[in-house]
Amino acid sequence: MVENKQVFRPFFISNAFIFTKLTMMKKANSKFFLVLLLGVLSAFGPFVVDLYLPSLPQLAAFFQTHTSMTQLTLTTAMFGLAGGQLLLGPLSDKFGRKKPLIASLLVYIATTIAIIFSPNIQTMIVLRIVQGLSSAGSVVISRAVATDLYRGREMTRFFGLLMAINGVAPVVSPVLGSLLLDLLGWKGIFAFLACIGVIVTLFSLRLQKSLSPENRLQGSILATFSTFGKIIKNHQFMRYVGIESFLFAGMFAYIAASPFILQSVYGLSALAFSLCFGANGAALAMGSALGGKFSNPTALRFGVLGFGIAVFYTAATLFIQPHWFWVELGFFVMLFTTGLPMPAISALAMESERQYAGAASAVLGCTPFLLGGIVSPLVGMGDIFIASAIAIIICALIALAIYWRAKREII
Repeated sequence: MVENKQVFRPFFISNAFIFTKLTMMKKANSKFFLVLLLGVLSAFGPFVVDLYLPSLPQLAAFFQTHTSMTQLTLTTAMFGLAGGQLLLGPLSDKFGRKKPLIASLLVYIATTIAIIFSPNIQTMIVLRIVQGLSSAGSVVISRAVATDLYRGREMTRFFGLLMAINGVAPVVSPVLGSLLLDLLGWKGIFAFLACIGVIVTLFSLRLQKSLSPENRLQGSILATFSTFGKIIKNHQFMRYVGIESFLFAGMFAYIAASPFILQSVYGLSALAFSLCFGANGAALAMGSALGGKFSNPTALRFGVLGFGIAVFYTAATLFIQPHWFWVELGFFVMLFTTGLPMPAISALAMESERQYAGAASAVLGCTPFLLGGIVSPLVGMGDIFIASAIAIIICALIALAIYWRAKREII
């Protein structure tokens, strides 16, 4: 009982403070408010994944299970994030953006609290599916709202700002996660995630409508989901999806493998690992911010080709296993080049399917998490260095192949 009180005390204090601040806000849909809120919403899913990464070894010890089972908590969350976007994206096209967003956040809060009381790793794995599914609403709807409000180069720049804010999550979350782990254990991490959910919900209540009723999809729920068929037939859109998905799959391979490579093999402390992970998150944010300033063809070209070069360097270090600094340098450059083309990909993809922005956002956001969920457990099979190197090389080759074959059409 004492432990639970210590876990939840920051939850109530933080929310009382945030609620007071919210009552003082006047301009709910100012550009600053939109950038801040949509940036936080777009980062919400990755934040749920990244914050508890330092606790993976502790989870294995707490539940007396092996590494692959704890990695399944990561995999199931990614599958939830993928499936949730496919569910909530089309619903936001029919019912507007705000109601599905608030509903998904409320489910997220309840599920996150339930995770704290998981009696075994199997229960936690199931709850992580629901947690990922519910947190997907924030990711998919934030992209749809941005598409409702912006066009052309302005949309590219706005996506660049969103992704720069998005990149703050992996900078802050592992450091914060390691501190919470030392102070409150893994349960404290999930109590904090529940607290963040309440805060985001309060902010989202002030979000004004971006999709007017006359622009929403008409007809039945079944007809709403049938828009996926039209979107998938758009080959131009699907090329953007393919490039983004394999860039992100490489990043998810890094996310799943890095705690064990840097902590378990190289012996870095939880704090040292968090600082490395945070630096790589900053690289992702810097790449996204820079990519938003380039023309779309330039950002795509330098981003995809740069990612391929960075991956082959990183894979070489994983095969050779030199000092950990050189491995970390490869991760840093790989994440920078991952972020570089992302604003252009998002803007071009969403512009090509503006009529079905929610469903298009779902497809664009779902596939990376789906591939990430497949790649994550694979890097834990056999030698983690070799498995990780092979995984990121395959992702880079496929991304390069899609870009090279469709370069003229994309540009």
